[in-house]
Amino acid sequence: MKQSDIFTLILIAGIGTLAAFFLCNAIMGDPDLAITEFKKLSSVIDNKLSSPDPEVFNGTAINPTVEVYVGECEDIDQNGILDMAELVACGREEAPVDETWPREQLEAIRDGDACILNAERVQLCGDQKREYIDGLLNPSGE
Repeated sequence: MKQSDIFTLILIAGIGTLAAFFLCNAIMGDPDLAITEFKKLSSVIDNKLSSPDPEVFNGTAINPTVEVYVGECEDIDQNGILDMAELVACGREEAPVDETWPREQLEAIRDGDACILNAERVQLCGDQKREYIDGLLNPSGE
């Protein structure tokens, strides 16, 4: 590049920068003359806790995050999920029943009509099922 080419590029860049500066000032105007208006708050915010608006926070509304079960299945522990014991109690699953299951689920299975599998995966129904679950509920035989 020649020296005259470099001078020409600097001259064009300088003129373009000055033109952009004056054009932006013409469009945006003088910042000292800018006026801003604020609206006054219609209500004062305080630090007291008030009850939520019942129109917005409806305690009896349908919760879409809760799982819904169709049929005879019942969520015994009310945790929103059918555990294996609850599925077995309503006859939808067959899984071995053992002493690790919660007491209320064992009681529900004992009183239900569904058959169960014991720890050896043998199917138990009726009185055999009740005796097996009673043994799990009272391991000392009380």
